[in-house]
Amino acid sequence: MQDIEKALKEIRRDQKDIGVTTESLNRLPIFQPTLKPRFEVRTFESKYGKITVEGKLGQNHKSLLEVVLYKRKAYKLKIDKNEDDVKVSLEVLYNEYEVKKYLSQSSKYSDERYHQMIKDMITAYIVLEKDDERIAGTIIARERESKKYYRKTKSNLPNIKREIPYVKLEFGDVFSRLLVKELRFTYDPKPITRLDSGISQAIVRFLLTHKRHPRAGYHLKELIENIDENVDQKWKDIRRALKKDAAMLENLGAVIDFKKDRLFVVERSFIFIGG
Repeated sequence: MQDIEKALKEIRRDQKDIGVTTESLNRLPIFQPTLKPRFEVRTFESKYGKITVEGKLGQNHKSLLEVVLYKRKAYKLKIDKNEDDVKVSLEVLYNEYEVKKYLSQSSKYSDERYHQMIKDMITAYIVLEKDDERIAGTIIARERESKKYYRKTKSNLPNIKREIPYVKLEFGDVFSRLLVKELRFTYDPKPITRLDSGISQAIVRFLLTHKRHPRAGYHLKELIENIDENVDQKWKDIRRALKKDAAMLENLGAVIDFKKDRLFVVERSFIFIGG
């Protein structure tokens, strides 16, 4: 096990940081601003671009994706250019047990739930139109076991494997292309996953892609319209969810004045900034 970790540590030392997300993945509601997403075919357009998503993707899926990248052991990025197109492929190696353990500190992650969310990200089809370019495909292409890297268990039971392979996650066209084209951001996902509502998580993720924030604050409804639709119809539920998360949001540096419906970013406290 030590030789495996040593080899991976040397690989990581020579690799650049690929971050845990890109601007479009946080600024556009590719992942629904909820922890209970439904399968939908939906289209959304804002000044940040236009998306059409067919699938079931929520902020819990986004958390899993970010933790995989945050806890990765190594990655392989390949870029092939020709006259007509640029093909990008990204593969990430990680310890599935570590990822689930990291996430379970915020909520319960069964094997069944974990694998279902991976499947959701493999099957969801996304079309993103931005800057006169169209990118279509999936977040994840496939998942498979590594034949070279593994973790050892302490169990002596005959039915328990002594060596459990690490996982290789091959990303689809949408994530791979965005990773190469866009600004990338690195932050610890854990404080975000501790927020109780998907709308709170989506707001923080949106704010993380901006280095400057208005001194007079954001008008709350206008801010949320960047990441959700039909906000007027959901307004009471949204405010109720944000009030429940208000103290935790304030700890992250996002202070909401519910009387004026404005959100203020206290930049010295907004610890994630620095993409």
